[in-house]
Amino acid sequence: MEPLAAVCKIKPPKAEARSKISANELVSFVPMESLGIDQKILVPTQTRPLSEVAGSYTYFADGDVLLAKITPCFENGKLGIAADLVNGIGFGSSEYIVFRPDASVAKEWLYYFLSRESFRVEGAERMTGAVGHKRVAKDFIEAYPIPVPPLTEQRRIVALLDEAFDGIATARANAEKNLQNARALFESHLQSVFTQRGDGWKDKTLEQISTTFGRGKSRHRPRNEPKLYGGKYPFIQTGDIRNAGHFITEYSQTYSELGLAQSKLWPKGTICITIAANIAETGILGFDACFPDSVIGVVPNPAEAEVGFVEYLLQSFKVRIQALGQGSAQANINMGTFENERFPFPPVAEQRQIVTKLDDLSEETQRLESIYQRKLTALDDLKKSLLHQAFTGLL
Repeated sequence: MEPLAAVCKIKPPKAEARSKISANELVSFVPMESLGIDQKILVPTQTRPLSEVAGSYTYFADGDVLLAKITPCFENGKLGIAADLVNGIGFGSSEYIVFRPDASVAKEWLYYFLSRESFRVEGAERMTGAVGHKRVAKDFIEAYPIPVPPLTEQRRIVALLDEAFDGIATARANAEKNLQNARALFESHLQSVFTQRGDGWKDKTLEQISTTFGRGKSRHRPRNEPKLYGGKYPFIQTGDIRNAGHFITEYSQTYSELGLAQSKLWPKGTICITIAANIAETGILGFDACFPDSVIGVVPNPAEAEVGFVEYLLQSFKVRIQALGQGSAQANINMGTFENERFPFPPVAEQRQIVTKLDDLSEETQRLESIYQRKLTALDDLKKSLLHQAFTGLL
């Protein structure tokens, strides 16, 4: 075991670059966004004259290992080995730590060692600086111990990790593709339901199919009106709708009796539609609740519309409705958009049949999503396990 500072030159001097090329010659330039996550070899895409970057940017060369030192880039694992740099020279963010391993340490061995989650967790605990601008401590980096087996052993283990991680990357890409395909299948079927209309379908406004239709009443915020909050009445906010799915089963705030007196309690089964921030998100209330004026409530008339059908219908029109959003600071839709917009409605009996089919497909989609999400989690756990074994002599 050796401290990193004993086997690496940390922050090589810029004088090296100046001694190799003239000020007007090009070098690679690597901003922070170009440093990858789970990308072993850094691929530079920009060039600049040495004179433009030698003053305030961080210097590195082919074969050096770059590590982001500022939050949240450090915790996210931004890391890579510099290669194919123009004139063998690179400059980049001042928030890089540059390691140049000596002859006893292979650069790939160092890369995998620094990519371990346990290293990032320990480093994050030792960060210093103001919130939002914390950096991993220099003394932590320099003193951090790295195992240094013989180079032949390092290369043997690196080869195993390369092969395993290539396989994991392929498996992960397949799982992510399957996850996307499962969601796309449901979205495709949802769209087809409302574009392939049969006999008896009629275009109606939401108000025409509702017993109650309108905006919530509250404009208050807990920090401004604390007496209105903290009671027994659920208060739904736009984030609760955005994160809900088909049904809203949780809430992040409650109203007091005073809050209720200044608002309105909407019944279970109300369809909520966001009209500010993340617009056109929908969900069905699973309980009686209040909500702010950034949300529209729709209580369908059973003789005109099935609750589940209306929510699925609004999901299918989400992209179109979002395109109608206006506002520079954040997108929003005015009430008139929903008062004037007409939607397709078949007879109620047919609506119920459609809801049954969509519910079944949604359940199957969620089952598949759960399977693929578990696969992704298992692959992440496998990477952690392999890295742990690699640096504890078990691989």
